[in-house]
Amino acid sequence: MYEFIVDLTDFHNLISPELAALSKVWQERKGQLQESGEYQEFLKKMEREWAIETGIIERLYSWDRGVTEVLIEQGIEASLISHRGGLQWEEAEHISAIIKDHQAIVEGLFSYFKGDQPLSEHFVRSLHAEFTAHQDFIMAQSVEGHLLKVPLLKGEYKKQPNNPRRQSGGIHTYCPPEHVSQEMSNLISWYLAWEKQQVPPEVLAAFLHHRFTQIHPFQDGNGRVARALASIVFLKYGLFPVVIRDSDRSQYIQTLEEADGGEIRPLCNFFARNQRDSILAALGIEQAVQQARHAEEILHSGLQLLKNQYIAETSRMDDVLVHAETLRNITKNRLDSIVHDLQPQLTMITPPRHHYRSTSVSDGNNSNRRHYFRNEIVDIARSYKYYANFSKYCAWAFLTIESLNNFQFVVAFHGVGPNHKGIMAASSFTLFRIPREEQSGTQVIDVRPSSPDFFQFNYIEPLESIKDRFHEWLEGSLAIGLAEWRRSIAREVET
Repeated sequence: MYEFIVDLTDFHNLISPELAALSKVWQERKGQLQESGEYQEFLKKMEREWAIETGIIERLYSWDRGVTEVLIEQGIEASLISHRGGLQWEEAEHISAIIKDHQAIVEGLFSYFKGDQPLSEHFVRSLHAEFTAHQDFIMAQSVEGHLLKVPLLKGEYKKQPNNPRRQSGGIHTYCPPEHVSQEMSNLISWYLAWEKQQVPPEVLAAFLHHRFTQIHPFQDGNGRVARALASIVFLKYGLFPVVIRDSDRSQYIQTLEEADGGEIRPLCNFFARNQRDSILAALGIEQAVQQARHAEEILHSGLQLLKNQYIAETSRMDDVLVHAETLRNITKNRLDSIVHDLQPQLTMITPPRHHYRSTSVSDGNNSNRRHYFRNEIVDIARSYKYYANFSKYCAWAFLTIESLNNFQFVVAFHGVGPNHKGIMAASSFTLFRIPREEQSGTQVIDVRPSSPDFFQFNYIEPLESIKDRFHEWLEGSLAIGLAEWRRSIAREVET
């Protein structure tokens, strides 16, 4: 049975302090980038990726990530789709037309958010018509269970129920056709009211996206329209369209299902992380923009920038370095407490002629051991798709447990991006050390990230907010890391 959508209530516990602070960093920096050719190319590629991925998520077409990368770099061409995707020419042309429809839409979203026109049902229906311009039919299931090809209503609300059957065999019930118009009217009214109150974009986007998918007002294409609506919210706040990759699909669907159950916070967090990654990617092109300027322009503007910004930038950098030291000390104290509790227990169960023990070590930025774990940190950063910068700050803390094996849990602190601009990260990972066969010492094996995501912090977010987020992130990382240690012990016992 369908449950009518409800308005957003208290949203304050849904806000992402991380995104709020990073958004301010972006607003300060983007003026230097917006007119550059590099930034325009960055946006063009983002638009292509949005256009491609929003259809892959809906399973309108599918191929491996390599094909997507080629299309992002070279453009949406049927010849590339046919050759790289291994498709017949006619199918490749059809898919190319669909993706180009998507691309035209996302380009239009950039124009739409600059205007003053409020969101309306008319605009939502027109979006749907654009999305489905080259999609004339959908497959529907008859009462007898037969698949039928039926015409797709473009830009019109559904006339028949569109309740899909879950893999479990149950039916997921969307809004009945007779209630769609009223539900959409309510949603738009609530959204506009919250927009006037300047609700943070990750909350507003999650609310609009989820309630829209609950209604499912169209025969098909609801997911694409929902992601476009979420993108509009972020664009209006000076951020980026929501690019949800196929690799994110499972987590994306899970957060929507949690929202169906009344918990919308995971979807808010999902959108916040999505925007964080886009901001960091945009900030990462600063170096390319600077390198592309002519020498005369650099000489003319560089000295003035140095004169005006040196003191402010130094102060900001110092702030974030102090934050990093605070987080390192928090980590050190937490690992010390684990050793304090664990070591007596290890001593009690140590077999004869063995030496079970646990230790914790932490070194700061000025240590001559700051270069430890450099390769592992770079590899972990690459897996999270950011550039680890060690020029201004590099520190770490780690826990070692020596029993049936030699296990380490590491938390590393460093800059983000090719230029250190007051944005930093903490990453966590586990590894094992084994003796070298022909040399003294040990070698590292089986390096694994021990958190679903890295921890980002910067010079704008208040320290107390950073600490609150970090405590939660660190405990989650420890849980994952120590679970890896337990699994390794179980394997050793079995063998």
